[in-house]
Amino acid sequence: MPPCIWTFLSSLENDQVGVTHPMQLSLLASTPDISATGYMVNLLLGTPREVIEEARALGFDGIEFLPGPPGTVGVAEMDWALKASGATLTAVNSGRIVAQGLTLLHPESRIRDRAILRFRDLLDFAGSFGVPVTLAGAKGMAPEGTEALAEETFRSLAEFATAAGSLLLLTPTHERDSNFICTVAEAVQWVQRINHPGFGLMLDTYHLALKEPSIPEALRAVAGRLRHLHLYDPGRMPPASGAKTPLDWPVILGVLHEMDYEGAASICLAPAGDRAALAVRAAAYLKGLLDEAPEADPGLRLGFP
Repeated sequence: MPPCIWTFLSSLENDQVGVTHPMQLSLLASTPDISATGYMVNLLLGTPREVIEEARALGFDGIEFLPGPPGTVGVAEMDWALKASGATLTAVNSGRIVAQGLTLLHPESRIRDRAILRFRDLLDFAGSFGVPVTLAGAKGMAPEGTEALAEETFRSLAEFATAAGSLLLLTPTHERDSNFICTVAEAVQWVQRINHPGFGLMLDTYHLALKEPSIPEALRAVAGRLRHLHLYDPGRMPPASGAKTPLDWPVILGVLHEMDYEGAASICLAPAGDRAALAVRAAAYLKGLLDEAPEADPGLRLGFP
């Protein structure tokens, strides 16, 4: 495995697990049994210790973790692995429950109830480390007239998140992943509507490129609200890994610098090729841009027709 060749300017020795420094990078990771679910994004796979050590070796600060069913990975196991490596857990990702057929706004109440229980498990786990839980495709394919149910569900989970020491992060998605809350403007409106400290916002550049006319302006629209990021090129490719139509990452990182963004950002592994080498390249590329921190061109527009 290639050695870690880069460090963040913001990386400091810190014994408190779960604390992130401005713009740390993490890799998406899970346990090997996720392969049986057909999950759509390529992940680091292994025990907590294995994936954390591999992420660090590839040049990342830590991981964003997709837990399996309750009991698969315990808090003590994750805590030990993080402290042993000096790594950071940046977020807990809820995407795995989608692959199990569970979504919060499913037409069937029994499915919704199971999804809520899983989110509570995730929030409890995340709260042990003081990190957020993502909410993207797990919103589900919502039937018409879902707003009242969504408000009740989001508010209940926000209250649970606060009690657990976590935060639920709403993500606007392309309709193929979830047809409910698909634009940044809608997501901001919902965060304002719930108006709870346990309910926040994250963005994913894969979805932004499909739904927003301008990625820089979409980011600026959430300045001060943004709590977490996924950084993908089209096709959910990691940056600098050979996407046919890559996003303009110098501009995107420049906007984040302009915003004084202090959250974390996660990427996945490439779907093919030398995935370890491509992960090292992505980490080095993004960290180099963070070092440069160029100012963004406010007139530059990104996205797809």
